[in-house]
Amino acid sequence: MKTLRIIFLFPLALIRLVFVLLITVFVVIRGSFWLKFSGFSRKMQKWIMRTWGKGIIFFLGIKIKHNEIPENANFILMPNHRSYIDIFIVSALIPSAMVAKAELEKWPFGKTGIKITNSILVNRDDLKSMIKTMNQIKSSVNHGIPVTLFPEGATYKGPLTKPFKNGSFKIAAETGIPVIPMAIHYFDVNDAWVGDDTFLPHFFRQMSKPVTKVCVRFGSPVADSDYKIIQEKTRNAIDSMLLQITSEN
Repeated sequence: MKTLRIIFLFPLALIRLVFVLLITVFVVIRGSFWLKFSGFSRKMQKWIMRTWGKGIIFFLGIKIKHNEIPENANFILMPNHRSYIDIFIVSALIPSAMVAKAELEKWPFGKTGIKITNSILVNRDDLKSMIKTMNQIKSSVNHGIPVTLFPEGATYKGPLTKPFKNGSFKIAAETGIPVIPMAIHYFDVNDAWVGDDTFLPHFFRQMSKPVTKVCVRFGSPVADSDYKIIQEKTRNAIDSMLLQITSEN
């Protein structure tokens, strides 16, 4: 009952949530037909991710300020993780293959969504799954589709980053694929979705605002055969960009 009261108290957020569901259904259905009749392609994957991301960003009133977007597809994108909104931002700016938890497959439209977006599922507790993930990342990048990994492993309020997981950097070191650090900063700290906060109450609180302001920065590529060096340089780059953003605003 409390959740229902929250929903009806914030009509703008309710309209936006309906749109998120509608555009998700639309791109999944369109992607399914595209996949069935034309087969998988980078063109299809790029259209799906960008249409989904940009559409949601527009209707949620999210205003993004960013520097130059990397053009080369031969990289692993590693952003800090603040909120579910991060997924929409990355999809709109860099329509990449997302590395996500294996549970995603059980979500509504999960299996179809994985196929049409080239998403890569991983079980962090399973060594075989990690090896499979590494091969899928390498294959994706070799086919011109960059890959996005959130190295923190979960959302974090900040102001900087929390310690990164080792696995993603081991993959980058072993495959020889450069890492692009990405800093995501929300000007309203309450936009971060962390801890025990559930999705619907958070969405209706934060998406009832007319505008959500975000600053995104892309750093220089990081590559090395030692995963610890990649990890350290990537985290330092993201933290440095986050500090620069806050000092400028």
